[in-house]
Amino acid sequence: MAVLIVMMMAATVFEKFKGTPLAFRYFYHSPLFIALWAVTAVSGLVYILSAKVQRNPATFGIHIALVVILAGALITHLTSESGELHLRLDAPAAEAFVDEDGNERALPFSVSLESFEIEYYTGSKRPSDFISTVVIDGHREVISMNNIARCEGYRFYQADFDQDRRGSILAVTHDPWGNGVTYAGYLLLALSMLGFFFQKDTAFRRALRRLGGVAAALVLLIAMPQPASASEKELPAVPKEVATQMGDLAVYYKDRVCPLQTLARDYCLKAYGKAHMGPYSAEQVVSSWFFYYDWWRGVPLKIKASEKGTVKENEKQSLVMKAASGEAFSIFPIADSTGRIEWYNPTGELPAGLEYDRWVFVRKTLELMKKEAASENWDEVSRLIAGIKKYQQSEAASVLPPVARYKAEKLYNGISRPMVPFMVSITMGLVLFVLFGLWTAKGKRPPIRLQLILAVIAGILALYLTTVIVLRWYASGSRPFAGSYAVMMLMAWVASIAHLLLWKRFPLVQPLAFLVSGFTMLMASLSSANPQITHLMPVLQSPLLSIHVLSMMVSYTLFALVMLGGIMGLFMKGEAAMTLRDLSLVILYPAVFLITFGTFIGAVWANISWGSYWGWDPKETWALITLLIYSIPLHCEKLGFLKNPRDFHIYTILAFAAVLVTYFGVNLLLGGMHSYA
Repeated sequence: MAVLIVMMMAATVFEKFKGTPLAFRYFYHSPLFIALWAVTAVSGLVYILSAKVQRNPATFGIHIALVVILAGALITHLTSESGELHLRLDAPAAEAFVDEDGNERALPFSVSLESFEIEYYTGSKRPSDFISTVVIDGHREVISMNNIARCEGYRFYQADFDQDRRGSILAVTHDPWGNGVTYAGYLLLALSMLGFFFQKDTAFRRALRRLGGVAAALVLLIAMPQPASASEKELPAVPKEVATQMGDLAVYYKDRVCPLQTLARDYCLKAYGKAHMGPYSAEQVVSSWFFYYDWWRGVPLKIKASEKGTVKENEKQSLVMKAASGEAFSIFPIADSTGRIEWYNPTGELPAGLEYDRWVFVRKTLELMKKEAASENWDEVSRLIAGIKKYQQSEAASVLPPVARYKAEKLYNGISRPMVPFMVSITMGLVLFVLFGLWTAKGKRPPIRLQLILAVIAGILALYLTTVIVLRWYASGSRPFAGSYAVMMLMAWVASIAHLLLWKRFPLVQPLAFLVSGFTMLMASLSSANPQITHLMPVLQSPLLSIHVLSMMVSYTLFALVMLGGIMGLFMKGEAAMTLRDLSLVILYPAVFLITFGTFIGAVWANISWGSYWGWDPKETWALITLLIYSIPLHCEKLGFLKNPRDFHIYTILAFAAVLVTYFGVNLLLGGMHSYA
């Protein structure tokens, strides 16, 4: 298994430099790679039978399930077919598809395209689904993202379409045996992992018994706002109440209709690295770029040395220019001849035949506002903004977000930068890390009064994170599980919930949970993790996405707790070090089971969406590597490996590198279709 792990690591790097086809030829589909998996499966079977693991049904079921899954993968590799089927409207029915090698493969039935259409999010140009209505063997079927068609063992998936929208490209797979065997393995694995926690006399139960129940501690969240510099205070700016009114306008931004406040916040974050500029809110900053450009163009943008002279620097300067010219403000909705709403800014090309009064309104209103602002006639500016708001409500009522969702997004914009919580969480986590380490080493318990106070504050942190996540969920209309910001906040939430659930029984979880929460919120606060709300790609709308991401993020959070416990364990000896080892073991079992469950749920989702449950994508491969690396300490009692607490702690510290590569390294270095996640 160790050789397999190293080989998979090498394969992902090889793929980066030599390409996917060669990586499959020399690694993933090579006889050596397949033989290594076979040897691992057979030797594992021999071991569990010789160790009489079959006496423990859940443990035996877990290991047998893994062998069944590998058998299913081998059957799929040897017997399955896959390829593409290109259909055109009014063309003869197709009776063959093209496989991956470019050869035609006959179908036992005919397939024809009846219609193809693209559905859009309300009021947006962003597609929400691609839908092909086809006739397969005389039966009408609807194929869309996450909705496949089946016939005689063949499965058809929406893969692509022709630019003229008169043709659809379907992915085709035929896997009559391997798919069923693999799914049977998944089901057995899920049931066995669940049953494991009810099984008596396991290493998990023994470690749990050795740990006593003791109370624990948490943190207070306070920070002082930074004073603005004198130069910032001297800048002319739109009054806050007028800027807030302007931020309440609807704008078409990032393929969706949202409050102009959202655009202002994103622009300000990109330009200055924070959602304000000194005492000025994001709405004041961006509206002042328009009204007072000559003054504000002298304010230095946040540009790193590595960004100077690059596209990144030009992009940030371009944002200021777009706002200064009015190009950024697509706030004027106009319906076309079909009734479809398009959004326009005052500088772009307007529809031909637009009546003169409306043309003047779109072209001149912002310029008139600028003239009134120069005279500081803010009442008139406010009246003009109200006129635009009334126009939007009159012309685009059918595509404007509901009032409650609109307010939720504005509230989210105001609280979603966790600067204060992460600073305090990290600070308190470090302090508690030292204090709890000293108390544990001396065999003492933390003061009960301190534990209770900190437990209350842990609840406040969890409530804040829950509010942010729920608001983002409601404001976007989609589950908040895609993108670096959402995932980092989710990990912080998981750590805080784990803290609340475990602090009474496992006091050492507290400083570890604080550090995990703090560092993940720190990652979410970085300007590079700009938390823009956007519509999800159609394939990401599957409900399995939520289960997959949540399982993976909880497991990563638990692995982080184990890693921090390992660092603490290096400074302890004797019983204290053994206690930390037992705590890490108790955390590792659910962590490994969750990453296993999340990985295979992801495989099911992939199979439903695009017809392949495993593609050796770098992130898939590294998730498997992480799973295997962390499965080794779970066998330390049987194998006599890592029984020494110090060796165990060193291993868990080094093992966390696999988590970092899986989540960050793949995104930054290795690429692949999961590199956005």
